Amino acid sequence: MAVLATLQDAEVLPPENTPDANRIIRFVIQFQSVFTKSDDPAVQAFARHALAPEDETRAADIVSRLRATGWTAEALERLSDEEARRSPEEMQRLAQGFAPFNLSVADFHRFMQLVQEARQAFRARGLEFQQIFSSRRKEMPGAGTS
Repeated sequence: MAVLATLQDAEVLPPENTPDANRIIRFVIQFQSVFTKSDDPAVQAFARHALAPEDETRAADIVSRLRATGWTAEALERLSDEEARRSPEEMQRLAQGFAPFNLSVADFHRFMQLVQEARQAFRARGLEFQQIFSSRRKEMPGAGTS
């Protein structure tokens, strides 16, 4: 998965085959399901606001695209920025939408924290998260079909 490969390239993941690494792999995969399949109103509102806060119509289109194609670098960056802006109380509203996927708000915070750390690590090297992610995504099986 391109997200995991990008996080690995940024050197922000714990060592492979550790309980923490296995937990991260699970929640990275599961959160894509949350944001591409969940109809939970709080999750959908969070995604729309994160992806296009200034334009509700554009946000709906972006969320639809996310549902069809999965993660993009832009979506991950915007979600992580939005998560960082929200208070813990506001983020707790997502708990009900995460629960059917066996995920918690703390798991989402950790995922978004990893995205932020990766962005910072790449910037320190003169690189951009979007470039690395796009390159990794093109390497993934089926990349030509989405």
